[in-house]
Amino acid sequence: MRIYISADIEGTTGILSWQETLKGNDEYNRCREQMTREVAAACQGAIDAGADYIIVKDAHEDGKNLIHSMLPKEVKIISGWSNHPNNMVEGLDESFDGVIFVGYHSGGSSNGCPLAHTLSINSIRNITLNNKKADEFLIYAYAAHRLGVPVIAVSGDGELIRKVRSFDKTIKTVAVQEGFGGAVVSIHPDVAVSRIQKAAKRAVESIANFSTSILEEYELKVEFKLHQDAYKYSFYPGAEQIGEYTIRYVSKNYIDILTMLMFI
Repeated sequence: MRIYISADIEGTTGILSWQETLKGNDEYNRCREQMTREVAAACQGAIDAGADYIIVKDAHEDGKNLIHSMLPKEVKIISGWSNHPNNMVEGLDESFDGVIFVGYHSGGSSNGCPLAHTLSINSIRNITLNNKKADEFLIYAYAAHRLGVPVIAVSGDGELIRKVRSFDKTIKTVAVQEGFGGAVVSIHPDVAVSRIQKAAKRAVESIANFSTSILEEYELKVEFKLHQDAYKYSFYPGAEQIGEYTIRYVSKNYIDILTMLMFI
């Protein structure tokens, strides 16, 4: 059984400041280690349930955060960025049986996490897909579904997990913290590791119960922080500016949506 894992850091237990997510300080090293522990837990849970091939995409910043030596020996890592439109799930293809997201977080203009954002922290205020607020989970869950691969487990902040459950209640979830304003209430890091391992194991054991869906059409709206960016990206082929800060793009093929997002 082949399992794909995409790992971010902002939805890792106890993380609440940008300093903790950036290289060059002791706080980052502590958070990097906890990110790796949670990914290792997901890997081990999948292995315990019978997975014999696991690949992990390091999907934070430069894609070089996970400590490979802390992961089970069976696990391969995709580091860095190839610049494929699949982005945070690059390397995923139809051969995989399931996808697990670890350390994911609430989307832009959300109060669910002090580090809430969707894709570009500096330029994008908010993204919607078919009039639903789109976080990175939703964007890349659809990317997996496009390939016929279901999302089977997700860990992250509480608001994100509630969005995941509304998307598909069969997905196994672990909420590691709740955000409010600039603060978070976190469970113990060891408890998070234990719960993630158990959730991944249950997800792989019940993998036959998961399904995928492809929509007839995808309407993407991107609200920028600067009106200049909305004007600039309105010239992307097929896009239109529908407000001072917002552009709209529609396609029946989801890879078109992913490709556009890669260029902004």
